[in-house]
Order: sequence, then C-alpha cells, then structure tokens
Amino acid sequence: MKTWNVTAAGLAAGLGMMLAAGSALGAEPRSGAVPSDATPDLSKEPTLYVVGYAHLDTEWRWSYPQTIREYLPDTMLRNFPLFEKYPGYVFNFSGSRRYQMMREYYPEDYAKVKAYVAAGRWFPCGSSVDENDANVPSGESQIRHVLYGNRFFLSEFGIASDEFMLPDCFGFPAALPSVLAHCGLTGFSTQKLTWGSPVGIPFKVGVWEGPDGRGVIAALDPGSYVGEVRDNLATSESWRKRIEANGAKSGVFVDYHYYGTGDMGGAPTEGSVAMVEESIRTEGPVRVISAAADRMFKAITPEMRERLPRYKGELLLTEHSAGSITSQSSMKRWNRKNELLADAAERASVAAAWLGTTPYPAARLEEAWTLVLGSQMHDILPGTSLPKAYEYAWNDELLALNMFAAVTQDAVGATTQSMDTRAEGVPLVVYNALAVAREDVVEATVRYRGAAPRGVRVVGPDGADVPAQVVSAAEGNAKVLFLAKVGGTGLGTFDVRLEEGGEGDEASATGALKVGPDSLENGRFIVRLDANGDVASVFDKDAGRETLSAPARLAFHYENPREWPAWNMDWADRQKPARGFVGGPATVRIVERGPARVALEVERESEGSRFVQRISLGAGAAGDRV
Repeated sequence: MKTWNVTAAGLAAGLGMMLAAGSALGAEPRSGAVPSDATPDLSKEPTLYVVGYAHLDTEWRWSYPQTIREYLPDTMLRNFPLFEKYPGYVFNFSGSRRYQMMREYYPEDYAKVKAYVAAGRWFPCGSSVDENDANVPSGESQIRHVLYGNRFFLSEFGIASDEFMLPDCFGFPAALPSVLAHCGLTGFSTQKLTWGSPVGIPFKVGVWEGPDGRGVIAALDPGSYVGEVRDNLATSESWRKRIEANGAKSGVFVDYHYYGTGDMGGAPTEGSVAMVEESIRTEGPVRVISAAADRMFKAITPEMRERLPRYKGELLLTEHSAGSITSQSSMKRWNRKNELLADAAERASVAAAWLGTTPYPAARLEEAWTLVLGSQMHDILPGTSLPKAYEYAWNDELLALNMFAAVTQDAVGATTQSMDTRAEGVPLVVYNALAVAREDVVEATVRYRGAAPRGVRVVGPDGADVPAQVVSAAEGNAKVLFLAKVGGTGLGTFDVRLEEGGEGDEASATGALKVGPDSLENGRFIVRLDANGDVASVFDKDAGRETLSAPARLAFHYENPREWPAWNMDWADRQKPARGFVGGPATVRIVERGPARVALEVERESEGSRFVQRISLGAGAAGDRV
C-alpha cells in the first residue's frame, strides 16, 4: 500500500486533497448499457437512487475466523453471477479492513472484485476502515476512519466514496456532520433512526448540520438494509408520494433507498435485483437509478442543497444505545488508551523527524491505527458481540498499545539525543504529549544499588528542586513521585537523586499537603470522608464554598431491560431510585504521604463485591482536581 507521511495537524488538509482526487477518479459509476448514467435534473424529474448493499457485522454473534472463512467469500461469490446476469446491478460494500482480509485470504476472487470495481459494478462505499460506533470514539478516530479507509480504496481501486454510511450504529452525536464535512465528504446515510429517536426522523433527505454550521446531505430513512424489492419502483405509488413530498418542501424531487441483506454479508436476493433491473428500464412517474452509495449526494447541486430541509443536533436512539456506552468496559478503556497513546506517539515522532534523528514511522502508525479502528466496529466497541469475539478484539487493542508505545519510546529516545541530559543522579526525561503546558505528578521507577533509599531529591530543568517523595523501594527498584512542569508537546530533563536517609513515604506531608485518617488537604481543596468511607465534603478554598450537596456514594441500580440487554437501558428503570449503596464498615489507609501527593485508600465489601477507591490530592497545578 502507498503510505503518506502525515502529522496530526495536517490530516484535514491531506484528506481534502485525497478526496478531491477521489472525486476526479471515480465520478460516476458505469452501468453497462442501462440508460441511467446521466445525472437527472432533480428539480424536475422525480428520482429514486437504489443502493444495493450487504451488511456485514465483522464480529457480532461470531468472531473474525467465521467472517473470513464464510461471510467474506460468500459476499464475493454471490455477487459475481448477479453482475454477469443483470447489467444494471450495482453492489455496495464497506470497510477497508474487510477488503484487506479478502485480499489476504482470497487473492483470486479479490482480483475479480477489483475488475468489477473498475467496471463500475462493485462500489467501495462508506469511507471508513469499518462501520464504526460513533458515540465512544474520539473525533480524531472518526477522521482516521475516513483518512485510512478512503486512502486504501484510492490505492487499491483508484476511487473513493464521498459519503459515510452507518446503517446500524446506535445513535449519532451532534458533531459528526461537522467532522465528516471537514473530511471532505458530502453525504451520510443510516436506517437506524427507525428504531426510535427522541427527535423522530427529521427528514427523508436533507442537510444535517454540525455545531460549526458545516454539515452533510443526509438520507435518514432509506428503508431497512435487509429489505427486498418486490414491486416495480418506477411505478410505485408509495415512493412517488414520498418523492413528491420531499419536492414540495425543497423543490428537490429525490429519495434514497437501501435494499439488500445482513448481517452476514452476501448479496441481495436475485428477485430483488431482477425487480430493480426492471424498474430502471421502466418509464414511469419515478426514475430509478441503481447507484453507488454516494451518487445521489453528488447529484444534488449546491443550489439544491440550500433548499433542502435542515436539522442541527444529536440523532440519538431512545433506548437502544445507552447500554452500549458501558457494556464490555475493557474495550472502552483500551480504545481510549490507544487514542491517547496514538496522539502521544505521533507528536513525538513529528519532533524526532523534524530534528532529523529518526524517520517518521507512517506505516507503523497506520498499522496500529487500523487495529484500533477495526475494533471500533459498531458491535465490537459498543460491547454487543459474543464473548469469543472479544478475545480477538482485545488482542488487537493490546497489539496496538504495544506498537504505539514502541513508537513513542523510539521517538522520545531519539529526540533526547539532541538534549542535554547530564545529571548528578539519574536523568529522567519527562514528555508532555499535550499541546498546552502541564504541571502534574510523575510516577517513575528508578533502579538503585545497595540499601533501599528512604528519600529522594529531584531537580527540575531550571535547576530548582521540585516536590518529590519515595513511595516504595525493594529489590533494586524505587518508585518515586515528583511534581513536573513541562511545556506543550515538550520534553524536560529531571535529575533524580535517591538518598539513603530522609523521611520517606511514612513521614508527615510538608507544605500545603496534609493527610489524616479521614481527610486530605492541599492549597486548593479540603476533602473529608464520613464514617461510611464516602467523600462527604470537598471544600474549595479559592471559591470559599462547599462543592458537594451530599456525599459522593457508589449506588446499586436496578437494570433489567425488556430486550437487547447489551444495548438497552430502559428509561423506566432509570427513573427508579437507587436500591442500595456501598457502605461501611470501611477500612481506610494512608497510602501516600509526601510533598508531591497525599492519598487515602478506602476498602469496602458490599453485596458480594469488594470495592477499593483511592482519593488523592497533588501539589501545585496537579492539585486543581481531586
């Protein structure tokens, strides 16, 4: 695959260039001898774009091996004869990662796919690595889906899509249309709002705006992706009325219609394909176009777009989404850690490349990102797949974590070659991956020889001492904490000098940090625990007021959704009060006591589970949060 060197800051510009190239390379799919290639005048001619599609949950009630062994070859082999028999048939299939699997495991069939793509019969739709969840991932992940997904399609097929397709995602955040627009995409489609949305379905075809006013043309009610076509669409009364209703509102007489199969890939039924073929050849009140998924969005002119109905805000599902925010919490944790570590790795790599100490590892970063993005598929990250699927997804997340960590370590290590790291003790280079200056507590393990150190002195880059303490020391390893301040996307050398004497972790905290059996205090806050072990008070010294109206308690809630327990949280259950709380007796220990940080550990047992919480306060700016 062709690789590009890109920085996080340059993604939007690079992506816009890529999609402009895609539009030029793959402007209109060819449909053999069928007279539907010309773009109709949608202000006068009622037109229905029919999108043949096979939905594949890459993992759901099955795992990757079954997808590779059965569903991907089935998708190819069921479509090939339909192409040969029906010259007007156009098939859409999404997810660059699925294409990578086809290329790796079925190279001969994949070569046929490439030929059908070149002929305009098979369209790589969706502009993504996989049909991802849109609620949990970061905006950066959304951009990477388009960047890596469409770049793969351009590299492999010479075309890329101008739309983003999420037929089966569990709700859509308000920022998504802005993100897609900034990626250079013009269209979006889903059928999931028919499952129930607080705002209903705002329109059939219109403009979904993001918070910055940018947006995409959206098809929000295209019918089920497993729908069959049993009647001639060119003479369909129901579609004629829908299109006329759309036109009456905007002057744009157009609509968008999924048909196909799911959730195991494959192809639309032959009966449906035959009826669509008949429809596109029929002169009726509705012109029917068998289309690539982005064709309608490109046919709507800027002038027409201005007249379309508009909606701004979230498109959430009433109940079929809330559970997917918490199910399989390990997936959410590792996904977020990968997103953060990827950013740190890329920033460090840009610095190292700029200094000329090591080349930018574009291919390595893309490989790691692809593992993360594939794991964001709309049944994997939301936690709605069967347990076996997570053995593979967890493995991909951990592989990506190791890859991003190695890139970060290599880049920071290379950059330190250009730094003055001389120190009287052990030099530690602290890397701040944030774009803004940051003061926070650093945890580090330092090797020592001889007797275990009881104290530590840490000198910052400016030559001044910073608050520091030893937490533990055994078998040649000392865990130390110290307060570090480093500029945005910067590195600083700290001189760590272990001392055999000193007060150590068990000594009283000094300065503004104080800790007792049921309280902690720093320059900003006074935190107090009650007899149950709950945080009962957080007094803000700067504001001069108590911040809690009641103790912060861990509550047990009743959750028993009527259906889809991995997806749903029933609103009726959420209205019920907590049925109980984690309470005392609590075992409270002082686990950190020093000038850098103080901490209490609270341990309790309730309803057969053990709960351990750590409450800490740091020095300096690190103390602005509890």
